[in-house]
Parts: sequence; C-alpha cells; structure tokens
Amino acid sequence: MGPIMAAAVLGLKSHTDPAWTKVALSDEIALLRDHAHLERKAAGHMITLMGQVQGAADRLLENAREELDHFARVSALLAARGAEPGKDPGNPYVQAVAQATGKSLLDRVLRMGIIEARSYEHFTLLGEAAPEGNLKRMFLELKDSEAGHHAFFIGLAYEHWPRATVREHWDKLADAEAEIVAHIEWGPRVH
Repeated sequence: MGPIMAAAVLGLKSHTDPAWTKVALSDEIALLRDHAHLERKAAGHMITLMGQVQGAADRLLENAREELDHFARVSALLAARGAEPGKDPGNPYVQAVAQATGKSLLDRVLRMGIIEARSYEHFTLLGEAAPEGNLKRMFLELKDSEAGHHAFFIGLAYEHWPRATVREHWDKLADAEAEIVAHIEWGPRVH
C-alpha cells in the first residue's frame, strides 16, 4: 500500500509530500536521534496508560515492550555510527498534536493512534527513499508495526467509548493533525 492510500485507510486527512524525505534523510544521526526519543516516549505513554485504561494493561505492556525494542534497535544503529540518542530536543509535530487535542483519556488514546498512523506513512516514505542498507531495512520493517499500534489504539478507543463519541473525537483530531502537517517546518525528524 502506498503512502497516499495508507493515509486514507488509517483515517488521516492529508498525506505527506514525498519530497519531505529528502530533508528528513539529510542528517541520518539527527533523524535516528529523533526516532529513538519518539520510541522511548511512546513506550512511556503506554506504560502510563496501563494504570488508566481498564482491562488493557497486558496489551499495553506488550506494545510498550515492542516500542522499547524499537528504541534499542535505533540506539544500535546510532552506536554503529559512533553516536547515541543524546538529549531529547522534543519533536515539534508531536508537541503540536498534543497542544491541539483535548486532555481526556479518549483524546490521549486517539492522539497515540494518529501519531502511529502518521509514523506508518512516514516510515513507508522513508523506506522507499532511503539508500539500501540497515536504515532502509529498519524503516520498511517498522512501518507495519506502526500500523499495528494505530489499530490497537483505535480498537482500544472503541472498546471503552461509544462509537459516535470516538468518531467525533477522531474527526476533530484528524482535522487538527492535517493542519499541523500542512504547516510544520520539515527537518531531519520522523515527523
């Protein structure tokens, strides 16, 4: 599935211009550092949700472990390049999405879902654009995991809230996220 089709299937209301990959790949160390911090923070958010979403602790823990495995994999690629994750400068996209959405538990679950959907799209684009090697392989392998995490969070929302409420919150979030994507400055980041 191409990135434009993926955007529609995963409920995104926009798609990323493939030219973005040139900027994202312009500094592999910065890109990998951003990726490492995103994976680490995703695991942390899932662990936090374990105490807040009833009946989902085991599944959240499984997903958090997967995110930590991804963090370890990205850290190993950094080490092979003589670098480490370093200080987290923050990711402007994730920060903007967090500021643009509600603070309810449902909004936080859906926010994780939309970030995972956009990650799928971006890893698909990066996997197509990256030169042959470990980086390309990693992006192509991780993209399906991101789609799975997206599906997990959407499923979790539908388990705990009425469908109409989930759809209403998702539509608002997807509109805000599309606006963020349209105006965010590109950089050597996953988003």
